[in-house]
Amino acid sequence: MPTAPPMNAADLSPLADDDAARPGGLTMQPLGLAPPAEALYRALLRAPGSSCAAAAQAARLPADMAPALLEGLLHRGLVSRPEATHDAWWPTAPEVAVELLLMERQVELNHARQILPELQQDLRRGGRGADGHDVQIIGGGAQQQLPAYLQIHHAARHEVACVVCPPFSVSAPDEMQAAREQARRRGVRYRTIISPEVMQWPGWLESARQVISQGEQVRVLADLPFKMVLADRHSALVPLRTGEQEGPSLKLGPTAVLHALWALFDALWQQAAPVLTAEAALPAAPDAAEEELHALVMLMAAGANDKSIADVLGISERTLLRRITALGTRLHARSRVQCGWLAARQWDRPDA
Repeated sequence: MPTAPPMNAADLSPLADDDAARPGGLTMQPLGLAPPAEALYRALLRAPGSSCAAAAQAARLPADMAPALLEGLLHRGLVSRPEATHDAWWPTAPEVAVELLLMERQVELNHARQILPELQQDLRRGGRGADGHDVQIIGGGAQQQLPAYLQIHHAARHEVACVVCPPFSVSAPDEMQAAREQARRRGVRYRTIISPEVMQWPGWLESARQVISQGEQVRVLADLPFKMVLADRHSALVPLRTGEQEGPSLKLGPTAVLHALWALFDALWQQAAPVLTAEAALPAAPDAAEEELHALVMLMAAGANDKSIADVLGISERTLLRRITALGTRLHARSRVQCGWLAARQWDRPDA
């Protein structure tokens, strides 16, 4: 963890008394602000518009140290000096100052994270892949496996492929979404295959529309073998035992198994039905009936059986059969097979 540079007694003295008066001795050092600069900023909060000398005296800093510190605070947007005044300094509002410092730290962390692929490349050059670094078993539940999941997205540079199917186990969805958004901003391409059961989640349709509008590609396929996350033909995270919600996972590096998983994903991708490809065929403001019809067509194209389709749509199998019959009538189909084929033609919009 980074530490502040060594300071002499004069540098530390401004905070010695103040720390004792603050609850828990809280400081702005975690935000990247050194103690002398913080003392000067706090002095200006207590006496806005002070001169350099007055602020230094209030902060109990040597007079010759204050000018450079104030210029540094000015450069970071934490203080201002109106042009009409020669030596009057004004502090930025604390809520704004803290946000500025947080943004600085986030930029630094994002920049530091870019060294990860280089370090991984050094590891591979060292020939250490065979000693277990390319195959790791990660135990615990979803929360314990979250760092490994996030690392895959943070390290990705070209493409991430995901398979989402039961049993579902979600941990820290905000962190997971943030990792995906950061990767997309780096130009990472996302392809995701979901099982029909995902469509039962509240708000799944709006969520799918949002990620698709951001450039992700999403398809639906029934009877997926197991969940997985693959990145850059270089790493993967898969469950060690299928069917267990909280079982251990297997993290893979560039191995033959990883190449086989990519081949499996590409085969599943070709079989899967695109999500939301019917939007161009629907009215500008589609009603509930049209949305349900689109969901029906998508599930049929995904290969879901009647029971699964009925469960997803929240209807009985008898009602489902009536809707399929109505769809066939609308498309002038003479059989269910022809109905599915005509529906696929009407709703199809190729995506890469």
